[in-house]
Amino acid sequence: MDILLIDDNPDYLTLLRDALHANGYTVHTAKDGIEGCEILESAQIDLIISDIRMPRFDGLKVHAFAREMESHKDTKFIFISAFKDAYRGMMNLDGKRDFFLEKTTPVNDILKMVDTLVFSAFEGAWI
Repeated sequence: MDILLIDDNPDYLTLLRDALHANGYTVHTAKDGIEGCEILESAQIDLIISDIRMPRFDGLKVHAFAREMESHKDTKFIFISAFKDAYRGMMNLDGKRDFFLEKTTPVNDILKMVDTLVFSAFEGAWI
């Protein structure tokens, strides 16, 4: 399973990348939305995790870009930010494919959410 992780904070990006990788995910990283969109154009991504507030191209623009692409119109998307209240009126979230986490969310809780979103399609299936 491939995850695109976008964040302009290199320490946070490394922390989440390492945790996701340790859980068996292939992680593509980008330091801003422009890099993230370039990855979306060239890779098969199963889940997008993006900061909202970033220079050059923010997470809301990445979300809009992904939703315009046929290949990513239904890809699960997790916004992760310390500025939820600042963006509350600007986010148009679909409860089945768009989610929000505070940056203060413990990494283990983020991993649980990722596992749930990625593997929910297999719920009830024989493996």
